[in-house]
Amino acid sequence: MSKVEAGKFNLGAALKGYELNKMCHTLNRAENRAAFAADEAGYCARFGLNAEETEAVVSRNKPMLFELGGNMYFLAKLDRVKKAGAV
Repeated sequence: MSKVEAGKFNLGAALKGYELNKMCHTLNRAENRAAFAADEAGYCARFGLNAEETEAVVSRNKPMLFELGGNMYFLAKLDRVKKAGAV
């Protein structure tokens, strides 16, 4: 796959990141954000995210999320969820 550039559409990355983006899209709903905040890894597992994808989500590693096929518009949904214990 060619290098993924933030803000540029990449078909290979879009297909690769389908589950990741689908999971992020669900965070539009308050009840899903609450479920995600309660158990981030468990929520990722519901969508079939692998260990690398889950770790990138939990650590909010945006460069890695982009490399894994995350779309910037869907990944922005993660910013709406406060990390457990965050003030």
